[in-house]
Amino acid sequence: MIVLAVFFFFGFNGCSDGGESKTRIGTESSQPASIRVSSPANEATYFTGKEILFEATTDDGETITAPVIWTSDLDGPIGMESRFKYKQLSAGTHTIAARMKGGVGNDVSDRIFLTIETFTWAAFYRKNNQLSPRISDEAMAVKDVDIILKTTKNFDRKNLSGLDMSARNFSGASFEYAFMVHSDFSNSDFRHSNLKNAAIEYSNLTNVKLADAELSGVDFSNANLSKVDFGYMYLSGFKMTNANLTGCTFFKTNLSYTDLTKAVLKGARLKQTVMVKANLTGADLSDARIDRVKFSKARLTNANLTGSTIRNVIFVGCNLHGVDFTSAKLVDIDMNNADLTGAQLSALNLKKVILFGAKFTDCNLSGSDLSNLNLVDSDFSNAQLKGTNLSNTNLSRSNFRNADLDGANLTNANLEGALNLDKALNLESVVGL
Repeated sequence: MIVLAVFFFFGFNGCSDGGESKTRIGTESSQPASIRVSSPANEATYFTGKEILFEATTDDGETITAPVIWTSDLDGPIGMESRFKYKQLSAGTHTIAARMKGGVGNDVSDRIFLTIETFTWAAFYRKNNQLSPRISDEAMAVKDVDIILKTTKNFDRKNLSGLDMSARNFSGASFEYAFMVHSDFSNSDFRHSNLKNAAIEYSNLTNVKLADAELSGVDFSNANLSKVDFGYMYLSGFKMTNANLTGCTFFKTNLSYTDLTKAVLKGARLKQTVMVKANLTGADLSDARIDRVKFSKARLTNANLTGSTIRNVIFVGCNLHGVDFTSAKLVDIDMNNADLTGAQLSALNLKKVILFGAKFTDCNLSGSDLSNLNLVDSDFSNAQLKGTNLSNTNLSRSNFRNADLDGANLTNANLEGALNLDKALNLESVVGL
């Protein structure tokens, strides 16, 4: 721990104008001006390597423009301005002096104290009340990890943070409540291992093997899990926010109620997987292959599904606000009563999609083919339907308020009881009306 004392000395030269004395920062004055340290806060605590802003101002908050010399009794000079940033204070107890000499040597001073602690991931998490006191402050040495691997294979409550543990065989090992954040475990084998309640945030688990591993209580948020096979796993209710799941395989996986907010699933393969009430808000599923997945009542607000191939999927009752389906291939999809407000569905073939009662408010359907569909009770308020093919489609009781129908094809469409059709835009260019 480092206790940092900061002293500030400012000199002022005197001047005379009609018998009046004026005080100027860094210039001659018969009376020294008062000063204070405005940053950092007195008795603040930082970790080594943390960039700290040092700043001195007058008591009135005015900027000091004159040079200030800052020195450490351990590290030597650290700055020469009234405002600067510094992150290289070493471990130990520092006395930091900041001084400015005036023409007549009149000095004023202010003092603060700082505590600088040696950084470890354990100390960082502990400071935020996120770590058990039973976890050691220091991470294990790699050589000690390898010794345990050859003997007990027991890493329960061990500190494995910040280590390179790639391509290790951890099969059958126990990591219950282990602290494994910010480490590299890529290409390692965790089959049949016990990871119950292990902390793995921000760790690299690319291409690891997790078959038959005990994963209850694991928080996968912010972890890199690209190319991992999650086939046949029960992950209901797990946290995977911001996780990198690029290229992962989910075959007969249960992801119901799982939090995948802003997770990256680019090119992922999801087949016969259950995602009832899962949260995929802002998730990236671009170029994913999704087959026979049940998304009932899931939340996909602003999800990215561009270029994805989606077959035999149930989106019944889903929140699809702002979802981008650009260039997606949709075959045998059930979006019955789905909320597609603001979704991007332009230039798509939707002939094999069930959209009964769907909400298309502010949705872009320009150039898409919705012919021969049952769209009874649909809401197209403010939707873009430019050049959309709605021929032979049942649009009875659908709402067209402010919908842009420029060049839309309504040949033989059933418009019985349609609402606000007279308030749609560009009706004069509609085909078949």
